[in-house]
Amino acid sequence: MEKVRILIIEEEAQDYLNTRQLLDEQTSILSIDWAPNYEIAVKRIKQNTYDAYLVGYHASNLAQKRFLNWLYKYTTTPTILITKTAEPIDPSYLDSYRTDFIAQEQLNWLLLERVIRYLANLLALQQRERNFQTIFDNAFQLMILLTPEGILQEINQTALKFFKINSEMIIGFLLWEIPWIKSLPQTQTVFQTAIMQATQGEFTHCEVKIPLDKPDEGGIVNFSFTPLMNTAGEIEWILMEGRDLSECRALEQQLTHTTLHDQLTGLPNRHLFLEYLEQAITQAQPDKDKHVAVLFMDLDRFQMVNASLGHDMGDWLLMEIAQRVQGCLEKDIILARSGGDEFMILLDQMQDLNEATRLAAMINEILANPFSLDGYEVITSASIGIAYYTGAEESTDLLRNADTAMYRAKMTGKSGYAVFSQGMHKQAVSRLQIETNLHQAIEKNRFILLYQPQTELASEQLISTESVIRFCHPQNGFMSSVDFKPILEDTGIIVSVEEWMLRMACQHLKAWLAAGLSISRIAVNLSAHQFRNKRLINMVAESIKGSGLTPECLELELTENLLFDDIDSTITTLKRFKDMGIRVTIDEFGMGYASLNYLKRLPIDSLKIDQSFIKGITCSPEDTAITVATIDMAHALGLTVIAEGVETIEQRDFLCDHGCDFAQGYLYAGPMENKDFLEWGKQYNKMINTKPPCKQ
Repeated sequence: MEKVRILIIEEEAQDYLNTRQLLDEQTSILSIDWAPNYEIAVKRIKQNTYDAYLVGYHASNLAQKRFLNWLYKYTTTPTILITKTAEPIDPSYLDSYRTDFIAQEQLNWLLLERVIRYLANLLALQQRERNFQTIFDNAFQLMILLTPEGILQEINQTALKFFKINSEMIIGFLLWEIPWIKSLPQTQTVFQTAIMQATQGEFTHCEVKIPLDKPDEGGIVNFSFTPLMNTAGEIEWILMEGRDLSECRALEQQLTHTTLHDQLTGLPNRHLFLEYLEQAITQAQPDKDKHVAVLFMDLDRFQMVNASLGHDMGDWLLMEIAQRVQGCLEKDIILARSGGDEFMILLDQMQDLNEATRLAAMINEILANPFSLDGYEVITSASIGIAYYTGAEESTDLLRNADTAMYRAKMTGKSGYAVFSQGMHKQAVSRLQIETNLHQAIEKNRFILLYQPQTELASEQLISTESVIRFCHPQNGFMSSVDFKPILEDTGIIVSVEEWMLRMACQHLKAWLAAGLSISRIAVNLSAHQFRNKRLINMVAESIKGSGLTPECLELELTENLLFDDIDSTITTLKRFKDMGIRVTIDEFGMGYASLNYLKRLPIDSLKIDQSFIKGITCSPEDTAITVATIDMAHALGLTVIAEGVETIEQRDFLCDHGCDFAQGYLYAGPMENKDFLEWGKQYNKMINTKPPCKQ
């Protein structure tokens, strides 16, 4: 067995020896030390750990009293006083939890061991009580101890501070008789019911609103009631715990607001807007006179603000726009931000369907006034789509329809509005399907290059060919670039598609030359996306090198509007092409807004007159004048001229008579696939060698 270590503190040596002999005879598990005086006792106690102290009691001994006072403060070890007479012990010598006494003549090991164990258990119980009291008093939650009858016995400091009361005011009272609870009959009933359930052994909880200092304020507290049973299984206490939910509820409200509102403008976000829209649709279904409309608004050219002034200024502009638009709306009209530069408006009390279109027009009127941003004046506009609820749409359908109409408004010129029709939806679905097919077109070889020849008018020799792209739609067959190129540009796929075009065109020209076809060069169109691509120069150089051609065999066609977006950057890029030996042609000349001052600065080789002018040169004085003037101006600038869309001999002869250099059109041939062009070119060259040249 484990040794029990005891220190006997006894000034009388004989008494110590008698006690030790008695105990040694009765048990062998004791390890006994002796302290003949209090000084030695203090030293031994500080140096060693004991399971109990036996102290020879001497009444009216001040030194012993001082020692015991020190001992009770220093340690909690059980202490037994050994008395020698029938004289009662002074109560001041005793500590209720750790001290007991045994008469000398009654001392034996069984009694001593039982007293030591009893005091040890009592001390452990005292420690648990202190721990519980510490936890109870300092708990974060409100804690109240009740009798099964509902009488309040204990309340911790957290609860006292929360209720701003003293314990004397409520200890011993029935819970529902406390003044602030008594003033709230409903709360009284809730507490009485909860305590009754707890006395039946059920754990229960409830939420109540606690009145605070101000009449319009109150704290929400969640109370739980836990029955506490004794060893007999009887409910002896009910522990009432309360948790203040006020901050939690405030945080929940804040998080809810954050979740449902745009952080930049403070407007409802898309999710909350859809909730409002669903409510409006539900209310409108039984009331045929109540009309609902959604306006979807997208700012025009907003990216220019971000790109030129920075995103902070862009955010500022969005906040100013939200404030200005909100200011022109009636209170019951919902304005929300969808994200980016998109806003949504809900009209759910319309009596007249024209209210939506009038509002759309008014919004663009108020946006037309400049916004002043840190010294900059910014003018903006919006493309707005309008969709009316017809009784069949869900909220997401209505919002989608308004979005679709907005894109139609943007396509028709921006700064305007369009009202949704079912035809728009069909077109949108068709466009989405085409977009999906275009993403896979290169991998599935659904793009095809066609080639239309360009001839020299003076000699009628085959000089060049323009490459044009067609898309083989899985269901609709071949599609012209007019139908799918805008989608390529919107999605950004145009860059990889034109890279493929350039690479394939160079490879085809190399193959034609190897097959003996007499042709000087090939022309490839570049979009604005490609022209602004940082890899453009390297990509062109790689395509030429990969095909084995010389740079002089390549001609790049660019529209005039593309060239004048950033004239300095454009000139730099074109000079690099010229230094490489690549020809550059301005395509569709006359259809844009080219400045003659800029035109003379551009390092280009040729102008291509748009076919809309060529079509009227034999019947329209205006087209004739424009065509002749363009030819003369180009020659004056040292440029050659290509006429596009030549379909009749009369057109060809007119162009030849006025000095046009090259012609392209169905008079010679339409666009052909690679192998067909090779065969046509060989036949054409044979034919042209036996035909007289055009008159000069």
